[in-house]
Amino acid sequence: MKGLIWKWQKPLIICLLTVFCGCLSAQETHQQAKHQDLKQKAVATEESDPYAQKIEPLTTRQCGQCHFSIFEEIRDNGGRHKIHCRECHTTFHSFRPGMAWSDVVPCCTTCHNEAHGPAFPDCLSCHTNPHAPINSLTNLDVLAKSCKTCHSRQGKEVTQYKSAHSEVSCNECHHDRHGYRPDCTECHSEPHTKFVNNAGCMGCHPAHSPREINYPATTENQVCSGCHAGVNQIFIKSSKKHASFKCVFCHSDRHGFIPDCSKCHGEPHSKKMMARLKNNCRSCHGDPHSLTLE
Repeated sequence: MKGLIWKWQKPLIICLLTVFCGCLSAQETHQQAKHQDLKQKAVATEESDPYAQKIEPLTTRQCGQCHFSIFEEIRDNGGRHKIHCRECHTTFHSFRPGMAWSDVVPCCTTCHNEAHGPAFPDCLSCHTNPHAPINSLTNLDVLAKSCKTCHSRQGKEVTQYKSAHSEVSCNECHHDRHGYRPDCTECHSEPHTKFVNNAGCMGCHPAHSPREINYPATTENQVCSGCHAGVNQIFIKSSKKHASFKCVFCHSDRHGFIPDCSKCHGEPHSKKMMARLKNNCRSCHGDPHSLTLE
């Protein structure tokens, strides 16, 4: 009896399994077909209505894919212009024949105002490449006679205080590019001490009025000896009181200033004696650097 039941059950189980597997396969096929249908609808929507899509702004990297040489210029020499392209180029690919150049390119004064005043309204006449604004500023002959328009203080100074610097054009020193500051030793040897940087020279010699020498109270005698070697040698060999001071202790106000002895010494002698010597201390004390009493 049991064998007879199993004989009928076995085909039934196989039949049910076959139907179940078929249903699963049909469901999977349906899901795939549904996904494919949605994908096709999305493509169809994009093709039939592209303006329904959200367009993201171009990135600088995307701009560089077409404008690669400009991308490299800004990357390597852009200076403060190394910003996102869209910050300057708010509109792009808008050129049409007959359109004015000023309507295509960004206006410099949007960010810079009139950086050099009304004297130089055409930025590109000097900054020939806006993507490398400093490095492209090499045609300094354009500015040779116009530096004083912006640098009026320096222009007045170099004219008022005559020196060898007054005889040369601005470009003789500020060559190569705008803003270039030369080392003093490009023209001058080392007259005082070993050259370290311009601060050592300009601590005494203002660049545009180098003969108007100023010096701090810390200036060493060795610096003065560059021009006054004889006096320095007297100090080195002397045991007198004056030799214990720095040059700037007496010559304090300006270069070439000769102080009155009474500033430190008061009036050690009678007025009658000083009148007879015409108030000239050197009549007796000789050279103030050696103090050889005569």
